[in-house]
Amino acid sequence: MSTPTDQKEVMEKGEASTDQKEVVMEKGEASTDQKYNDWIAKVDDMVEWLYDYCDTHFRPTLEEKIADMEYQIGMCIHALDSIPQEKRQSEFESAVFELTKGRLYNSIPGCYKEEAEHHLVNATNLAPYLLDAWVSLGICFAKKRDYPRAKHYYQFVLTVKEDSMVLWQLADLELLYARVADNPPHHIDECIKYAQRALALDDTDGSCLYILGSAYFSSFILDGGWNHDNTLRSLEAYEKAEKTHEMKSNPELQYDCGIVNRFLENYNKSLICLSDAAITDPSLDVLHQLKMTVQLLDKLEGLVQGKSNDKSKGKIKGKSKGKSKGKSKGKSTETSLSSLIQSLDTIDLNPSYNRATLDVLAEGPNKGLAVIGAVRCLVKYEYSTPLYYVLCDSNENSFVLTVFGIQKEAIKQGDQVTLLEPFCKFVDFEWEGKHYQFTSVRVNLVEQVLVNGNALSPSFAIRQPLRLYA
Repeated sequence: MSTPTDQKEVMEKGEASTDQKEVVMEKGEASTDQKYNDWIAKVDDMVEWLYDYCDTHFRPTLEEKIADMEYQIGMCIHALDSIPQEKRQSEFESAVFELTKGRLYNSIPGCYKEEAEHHLVNATNLAPYLLDAWVSLGICFAKKRDYPRAKHYYQFVLTVKEDSMVLWQLADLELLYARVADNPPHHIDECIKYAQRALALDDTDGSCLYILGSAYFSSFILDGGWNHDNTLRSLEAYEKAEKTHEMKSNPELQYDCGIVNRFLENYNKSLICLSDAAITDPSLDVLHQLKMTVQLLDKLEGLVQGKSNDKSKGKIKGKSKGKSKGKSKGKSTETSLSSLIQSLDTIDLNPSYNRATLDVLAEGPNKGLAVIGAVRCLVKYEYSTPLYYVLCDSNENSFVLTVFGIQKEAIKQGDQVTLLEPFCKFVDFEWEGKHYQFTSVRVNLVEQVLVNGNALSPSFAIRQPLRLYA
């Protein structure tokens, strides 16, 4: 495919680009019956070319990208208007002409155009049986954020036939609706149902798989981050979508894959996905995410390896275990890390669990085991989710504790934390010449954690949607 710059230079000279030679009909050419007898097929090809261009054309800024797309839309409209009036006199031909013009104006992703609505409404008035016009009108009203009306048009088409494309448009609509509705979980559930219906008809639909993955991740966020299974389902759908032709190298999918992989602590894969997205589409806010992820990894690696710049090296601040008197009442005291570690073995443990240290854990869930560690510090970084702590076990092994679904106030520096059936992740990879190697234990529920030998109160569970930024 020629570059956007090449296309623009050629078009400014009044010629068609290589990709458009077969689909664009310039006014300056001879107008013969032979040429326009099959105009409907030609303009269908032109619309497909334009939509592919809009989906795969990337520029340094969104403004530049939209400007390029509007230029191409103008060229296509010019070609469409060159069709002689006598070749589109029938009701059906007039409807297809209006549908095509509406689809051309409607081609910029996420951008509502009044002209698109006008021509698509004309198409439905001329030919109410033209289902493509109703689908396109639904897409137009979704961009206008008139979600009930868009849903009405999609559902009308479904009364005529069960169509996978319409079902995933409905799924996408519910995902959009969830962002503004009073009951977001309901719309996420509806999104998943529509996506699953669509995939039952075509399980290789990459767009639908992408929507399904996004719905599962949205559900994870809305639930407060406790349902680890939804992040796994999200990643599974995303990875299936990546293997399809239409979603291969899609930067938005790469970006979302990067975020989900970071939440799953697949840091190497996360960095690869974010880097690929940044290269493909510079207009996305990917470089910032990439930078913050590397900075987080640098901090975790440094703390676990004992490279913290904490002035009180070897000591941590914790709550006084005894009663305070006078002016010192309520203030924290410095407690030796070594004494905290030595006292870990004295903490009672339910006999249904076997006491373990970090070096005996396997990657993944560790059924029947419990690890007890002293909290060295809460890791401060740009995001508020998840929480990261650095702990030491009774063998003085430092590791990262990654916390979802639990409020920050539940665990503090100097606490002794018991992790029941810990889910373990071994991080070991290189990125841009630096080797990252540490062990992380993940918790999602208050029931998985004891603090200073006591169960956490249910009030510490996060029951609101996660806030991703501090």
